[in-house]
Formats: sequence, C-alpha cells, structure tokens
Amino acid sequence: MVMAWHRRRLIWGVLLLFVGWLIGVAVLSQGQSRQVTLIWREPSYRVSADYLGVAIDAAMLTEGEWWANSDSPPRPLDFSDSDLLAWTAVLQPAWLRLGGTEADKLWLAETGDEPIGPHLNREQITEFLSFAQAVGAKPFITANAGPLTRVDNQWQPAQLQRLLSWLPQDYPGALEWGNEPGAYWLIFGRAHQIPFAQLADEYRHARQWIQPRSIPLAGPANAFWPEIGEPLKQVFGSSKDFLAAGAKPDIFTWHYYPTQSSRCGVKTEGADWEGLLDTETVAEFEKRSRIIQRWLTQYSPDSRQWLGETGPAQCGGKAKLTDRFGASLWWLTQLGIAAKTGNETIIRQSLVGGDYALLRYHQQYSPNPDFWASVLWQQNMGPVGVPVQGARDTLHAFAHCHARLPGTLTLVVINAGKQSVKINLPNVASLTFMDVTSLQLDSRFTFVERQLAETLNWHTPDNLPWQAKAQWRALPGYSYRWVLIPNVPQCGD
Repeated sequence: MVMAWHRRRLIWGVLLLFVGWLIGVAVLSQGQSRQVTLIWREPSYRVSADYLGVAIDAAMLTEGEWWANSDSPPRPLDFSDSDLLAWTAVLQPAWLRLGGTEADKLWLAETGDEPIGPHLNREQITEFLSFAQAVGAKPFITANAGPLTRVDNQWQPAQLQRLLSWLPQDYPGALEWGNEPGAYWLIFGRAHQIPFAQLADEYRHARQWIQPRSIPLAGPANAFWPEIGEPLKQVFGSSKDFLAAGAKPDIFTWHYYPTQSSRCGVKTEGADWEGLLDTETVAEFEKRSRIIQRWLTQYSPDSRQWLGETGPAQCGGKAKLTDRFGASLWWLTQLGIAAKTGNETIIRQSLVGGDYALLRYHQQYSPNPDFWASVLWQQNMGPVGVPVQGARDTLHAFAHCHARLPGTLTLVVINAGKQSVKINLPNVASLTFMDVTSLQLDSRFTFVERQLAETLNWHTPDNLPWQAKAQWRALPGYSYRWVLIPNVPQCGD
C-alpha cells in the first residue's frame, strides 16, 4: 500500500512535475538513437543471496566527528522513527553495517565507566540490533582496532571482549576488525600507523576470541582510491601485505569511492558528473576489483570478498550530485561490476547521514534516487549472474536470474550518455520492461514509467508498471531499464 503520510505532499509535486517531465524527457532523449545488440552467455557467476547491504556510520550514534553541512539527522540516531523504519523495510537490505572512521575511535562504556572520547553503551548496541531485526537485515559491526585499544601500539582484546559480551548468544551477523587501518597515520598521527604484517598477526589474535561463537570476522577494510589504489602503500604497506602475511580473513573487506568531495583534504578524482559517469571511472573500479580477486586467489582462496563500504563520493558525498538521479546510473553500474568481479556482498554508505544517503532526513526520510535503484535491484536480481555482451561506451548491461521467478532472467540496462539507444535482444519471444527516468541528471525525482516513484506500491513488485514487449522503444538518454525475460535456460530450476 502507498504510504499515506507521503501522499498529500506528493499531489502537488505530481501536478507541477508532469509538464517538466515531458520537457525533461524530450531534452534528455534528443539526438539520433544508436543501436546495440545484447546477448548473454555461459558460464554464470554467483554472489551471495545476501548481496546488498547498507551502512549506518557509527558517528550517527555518538557526538563524534561527522561531515559538516550535510543532510544528517540529529544524533544519536532515533531508531524508533516510523519513517526510517518504514522506508528501510521497503528496501529490505541484507546487511546493516555499523562502522566507518568513527568505529576506531569509539569506547564501549559499561555503566560507571569514565568514557574516553566518543562512546557507545550496551543499550545503543541493543537498539541497533533491534532495528536490524525489524527491517530484516543481518548486523555487521566494526570493532575498534585503533589507538584506544592499544598499549605501546600493540592491540589488546578487552574492548572486543566487551562487545562480544553485549551480543546475544544467537547473534546472526558478522563482525569487522578495524576500519581503514592504512589511514591511521592521517586519522591518528604517524606514530599510530601499524604495519600490515602486524595487523595480520593481530587479526588472527582477534579471531581467536570470536571463534567459539562461530561469528565471521572481516578485515582489513582498507580504502582504495581511484588511480593510486591504497594511498602511500609504498611507505605503509597494503592489504596485499596483510594477505601475504597469512591473515586468511573469513571475509576480506575493502572500500572504494570513485570520486572525492570537497571535504576531502586530498583528492585524486573530483566529485562531478564527468568523474562519476565517465567510462574510465567504470574501468578503474573493475580493474581494482579484479586485482583483489587475484590477491585472494593467490594468498587466501577461502576468504569471501566483500566491497565493505562504497558510495558515489568520499567524505560525506556532495549535495546536488550524490543525492540526485544521475548518481543512480553510477550506482547500478557499480552493483553490476562488483557482482561480476568476485564481490559476494556490497555495503552502501549510507542509509542515512551525509549527502550520499539513500534516505533524506530533512524531508521525512524521503528516498533519494539511489534508494529506488537499490530497491529494484533487491526485488529483481538473484545470486546467479549471467554475463552480457554487446554493451559499450556509456551503455552498461548486467543480467542475473530473477530473485523470485524461476526461469526468468532480469536484465538491467544503464544509459549513462545523453543519446537514446535502440536495444536489440535477439531470439527473445516474450518480455516485460520498465524505464526509470528523471527530469535531468541533478533532479531528486525518479519516474518509473512516467509515474513518480513515491506514488507506487513497492510492497507488491508484480504490480509495478511493467510494460509488454509491444511497447518496446529506444532507451532515453540518462535513464535505466529493467527487463524480465522468461524461459531462459541459464535460469532453469
């Protein structure tokens, strides 16, 4: 059912936007269409059935550092907010991460403790776990590996032991040890930078404490930047050194943002439309992901590969860019490439907080465009991926067997260029499809077959405005299309 508390404010929006939509689509679709032919091949690849998760930065629960002048709720985050609960339940994320830079600064404080800086208590962890359960997500919590947990730069397990004591015996999720340890020199000072070989030893020590609970432990969660990979790896080492030293993590996590906002002190790729949607941006991410695939094959073949934190722009995102429709073209491409390059799970930064959030706090947690792209991925893309050939330049295409419909192939086609594209699907006898468009790249409004996304019934995916094959048409510029194709052998029972 449509959420009644959004209907009234949408009525005027629909009326005012209708004319603008007609104009906008005409502008975005201008120019002569080009043609592509898409075909899918064997062999297939797999991701986890729990592929797409979202993050809540640990700073949202504390008075610690957070990105200034960004769209963020009051802290600590109110997990009982009905709007937040309702929209997150629509998304149905597989994982809910509590982490980020603040995680390595947090002190877990028992009653009567003298807190050291930003801190969390048992009640807040319990509220987070209850929220995850309410929205059907598994919890993924980052444990502190920073200076507060160290004596003479040697990690001590007391804070991890405390976290374990707060978790229920049937804790259904995973833990992560530390966040972006390759940047400790920047966050805490040069004296606190830990060699990656030492981090490997400490990871194994941490895992010994949680093994009796059979909880998977992820790491090292280091950041990779466009063009340079891990910053200053020649000086401080890298995640490859962590693996080569025999860490053998249950889950290998890594972080990647294609651009950096103006809040970042150092940038290799500025946050703008060219940086976000350029074909080189796509190629750079795929290259980094495949490098990590090779590392794991060589040093730790039993480790699962997770893209443990990602978003369109580092350092809180950029207003009117990372919270706008054009970012969805990047996001769906990122989801598709991450899946086909070995990442079993991907965690989006963030659910709330910052200018890259899926939900905009200052408008009753109303969804930003990437929210709708994420929901459509969740509803239609199952764990079996099928390689697609024929897409090129600014057109990207990814296919997975449907999440709920046996024998059905889901195809998502992303047109990140302004020119419309005629798409040929040879030997396809039957299909349904939906086009998702907007007024312009920097619009917050998302239209699904000319209907404003907020007005649709997202609780019943089969009732969305799917179109018959007879309505097949060119895909407009700056838009994406979902296609359902039945009776595909690769997706048989």
